[in-house]
Amino acid sequence: MGFFFSFITVFFWGISFIAIKIVVRVIPPITLGAVRFAISLFTLFVFTLLTSRGEKLPKAARKYSAIAGFWGITMYFIFENIGVHFTSPSQASLLISTVPIFTIAIADIYRKKRSSWKLYAMSFLSLVGVAIIILSNGFEFSSNILGDLLILLAAFSWGMYTLYINQLEEYDNLLATLEITKWGLIFLIPFSAVEMFIESPNVVRFLHPDILVWLLFLGVLCSGFGYVMWNYAIKSLGSRTSSNFIYLIPLVSIIADSLILKNMPSMGVYIGGTLVMIGVILGERFARVEEIKVPD
Repeated sequence: MGFFFSFITVFFWGISFIAIKIVVRVIPPITLGAVRFAISLFTLFVFTLLTSRGEKLPKAARKYSAIAGFWGITMYFIFENIGVHFTSPSQASLLISTVPIFTIAIADIYRKKRSSWKLYAMSFLSLVGVAIIILSNGFEFSSNILGDLLILLAAFSWGMYTLYINQLEEYDNLLATLEITKWGLIFLIPFSAVEMFIESPNVVRFLHPDILVWLLFLGVLCSGFGYVMWNYAIKSLGSRTSSNFIYLIPLVSIIADSLILKNMPSMGVYIGGTLVMIGVILGERFARVEEIKVPD
């Protein structure tokens, strides 16, 4: 079941980039995030009522949940949703794979301790891949490059999220996820209100059947049950084994992008993506060896 839930979750998350690309044509990106996590919060709340025994998170855990919600939901999805609007789902999924690089850098700064040179070398290799992906459409600054840079800011936000989510390891995963989602939505609402006031979109278009289907996909399957299934996979397989499935997300996104949106990545995206994945995968291996040798 752990392997099954891992594959299903990665499949959903890979397609989520295409879903975002479709929905942001109608719903402004920040408002999309707010609607998505309102659906997710409701889903998690119902699931918690059905499965929990009335437990509550302690005050310290709620504090970390609020900070994690700000970085992992509010800032991450503001940058990701706007970024996907300007770039392709394939490039977005590849660039978001740089999350481990930001996680390592942020952790090193936080711990005031340097990682091994091998880890930095792999990070540099991934950054070369990122540069190739960003410049694959030419050197002229365009909305495409702006989108790529926003996706990198999303990856940085997830790195910050990881720093605080580590403080919640000893608490119930479902309760922590519910609390994180709640705070992420609370922080999203003011940004969404300003966006709706400025853009004044046609709200009636939000109710188009195709848009509603993709919204439910994002809110229920990707953010609601997706987190529940992922948490189960982590408990069943361990964080190290389950994290390897993350590397399949760009593959799913590229295939779905070509089949659904008919976008064929350029050769530069394939070359840069290969370098990113090599750097990230080998970098993670070196990080694990280093973690075993020098435990915190």
